[in-house]
Amino acid sequence: MSRNFINTLVFLLFLIGNYNFLFSQNTVTKQSPIVPNPSVYIATGEDFNLDNELLINTTNLPLEIQNYLTIEFRKLYGISLRYTTSKGQLNFKTFRNVPKDSYSINVADDITITYSSEQSCFYAVNSFLQLVKQNQDSFVIPKCFVDDAPKFEWRGMHLDVSRHFFSVDEVKRYIDLMAFYKFNKFHWHLTDDQGWRIEIKQFPKLTEIGAWRDSTVIGHANSKPNQYSKGKYGGFYTQAQIKDIVKYATDRYISVIPEIEMPGHARAALAAYPEYSCTGLKHGVEGLWGVFDDIYCSKMETIDFNKKILDEVLSLFPSEYIHIGGDEAPKTRWKECENCQKVMKENGLKDEHALQSYFIKQIDVYLTSKGRKLIGWDEILEGGLSPNATVMSWQGESGGLEAAKQKHAVVMSPSSHCYFDHYQASSSTEPLAIGGFLTLEKVYSFDPIPKELNIQDRVYILGGQANVWTEYIPNIKQLEYMAFPRMLAMSQALWTTQKPTYVDFEKELVVHQFKLLDRLKVNYSKAIMYPKIDYLRTKNGIGIVVHSIVADEKFELEKVEKPSFNNHTVTIHNQITQKDTLYFDRTRKSNFTKISTITVKAETLKKALRFEINSNSTIGLPVNLITKPNPKFNNRENLALFDGVRGSRPWKGDEWLGFDVDTIQFELDLLKSSKIKKMNIGFLMAKSSWIYLPQHVEISVSKDNANWTALPKADATEYFTQKVNKKARYIKVQIIADHKIPEGQPGEGFHPWTFIDEVEVIK
Repeated sequence: MSRNFINTLVFLLFLIGNYNFLFSQNTVTKQSPIVPNPSVYIATGEDFNLDNELLINTTNLPLEIQNYLTIEFRKLYGISLRYTTSKGQLNFKTFRNVPKDSYSINVADDITITYSSEQSCFYAVNSFLQLVKQNQDSFVIPKCFVDDAPKFEWRGMHLDVSRHFFSVDEVKRYIDLMAFYKFNKFHWHLTDDQGWRIEIKQFPKLTEIGAWRDSTVIGHANSKPNQYSKGKYGGFYTQAQIKDIVKYATDRYISVIPEIEMPGHARAALAAYPEYSCTGLKHGVEGLWGVFDDIYCSKMETIDFNKKILDEVLSLFPSEYIHIGGDEAPKTRWKECENCQKVMKENGLKDEHALQSYFIKQIDVYLTSKGRKLIGWDEILEGGLSPNATVMSWQGESGGLEAAKQKHAVVMSPSSHCYFDHYQASSSTEPLAIGGFLTLEKVYSFDPIPKELNIQDRVYILGGQANVWTEYIPNIKQLEYMAFPRMLAMSQALWTTQKPTYVDFEKELVVHQFKLLDRLKVNYSKAIMYPKIDYLRTKNGIGIVVHSIVADEKFELEKVEKPSFNNHTVTIHNQITQKDTLYFDRTRKSNFTKISTITVKAETLKKALRFEINSNSTIGLPVNLITKPNPKFNNRENLALFDGVRGSRPWKGDEWLGFDVDTIQFELDLLKSSKIKKMNIGFLMAKSSWIYLPQHVEISVSKDNANWTALPKADATEYFTQKVNKKARYIKVQIIADHKIPEGQPGEGFHPWTFIDEVEVIK
């Protein structure tokens, strides 16, 4: 029986049972106030008025859900609930022969929630909580019909507690917010180089030593030289606390998937037990973010050590899946280790990638024998995938595609759409982040099923997950800021069968969901309300338009330094609107090599946006990008290199073009021949993000686009400059990058990223 047929049947039964609704002239379909959006939402335009109390019929209402509803309703709205075993204002019924986890809500003269399972009853209650709206001094619920069920089985949120530690109460709050938006998998990243967070009674030094570091890097890890704050930092969860958190999540129908990293990201464990490393040397718990050479040795003693750890992990976590990491494991030590080479020889393994596969397979066999399933990051594909493993694809879609083609279960979690530690806005006031640029709109566009995957293999996609890595997230307040409202967009991607348009979602977010988040006291980002800038290519340069989702928003030019642009439509000191354009004209010599720093302040939020335009004689010129940037890092495409905005450091993905190929080529037409003094190209070095400098740059110039003069090949630097001192109109640039990241460097063996911005031709 099809889902659409069931929806139609349920709705018809609903109409038949509600005569007034059936013949109402006001029955309309509206944008649902519920997130994630249900499959069906039909409203009459009328309201059900809530008094100071709500009478609930507890027949068919599970006790745990009743307690949850009582607490949350009072917390959100200050309304008390009364209970009866006869007919109430809110009644519950069970529903059979419908898709798994289905529920419906019928709000008419009274309210009926119908559900197919206790889990779907819990989902229905959370939807019901979101329906309540404040109408001046009272609360109302729109009279409506809701029918719903989830699209994907795996709807995950991740939390890294290794880089920064979060208390039991803070973890529970995170779980509460997940539950409110119908996530059902909590991926708990408990171990890493910077801290071991789970008590293992067989190995007490894991928490006595491994849970604490003596220093923590200050600022961005890519900033050189690194500076550190001195002082003991860390913490861990006792087994009793873990059992408490697992039960707390289970009561909210969330499965907790622990991650115990191996063979890489093991510095904290090896600080406690160095005998399980390749060198046996003792190191402290790492206080710098990144990837490190010291990983678990592949000898059997180490594998047995991890099995014993997992013995205790399995006793604490009843989840079907156990995450073992498997990512970012440099092979530097293994290549030099007698024990590792011996294991390779004894098992006929061709290289160290096969050795990693061997390591993972030993753990997979062990977990399978215990009735559990191994899940790991997509690097576990290297050297051959373990037979029963599930892949969590983070580097893009390719790992998930390959695993699904091999008939393995997959959870899609590409960093392009699912890494909430990335910047979400261009504002200079955003808190320091690891890098990258992931807007709410891009999260909303996420689809866990790759378009390239054939229909037969789509069944292997379990769903998706968003990840919150906490290198630059030191407290719960900032955690909430980075996760919200992007978590709501992710819930839409993983639950909703037919999403509304992003514009409709954004409107409902501002009108209704932000008020709910306020009631929940969530420190969410209001980045979608901030002023934003559109860069436009004009005939003689670029134009800048400031805009906002607030329809009549006005902006004040609060501060202008070196106003070197040609102002066509506004004066510097005037208020501007979303219809005004600021022009930067490359034909005016007074513009050249000058920097305009402009601060724009929005009236509504009083939020200031500061940006710099580096005026030069090539600003806004069209460029032919023969090599296209990766879609993941392709903001403004061929305007990005000549928009006058120099890529910032630490990097944000919206300013840079990112390439993951060996050779990058582009061509530039200066429109007329003139004497060129030099050419500047900005490159980025951010090793922890696998962004490296290319090898060299080759520039050629021509007056007629036929006869070319090649300049000497030059080594690339971050702020690359090459003297030209020739008359030319046309310029060709070829950039040669490494094919693979060298051994011992973050991302070794993978293709490096090359990031470019800004290109300037100085005449």
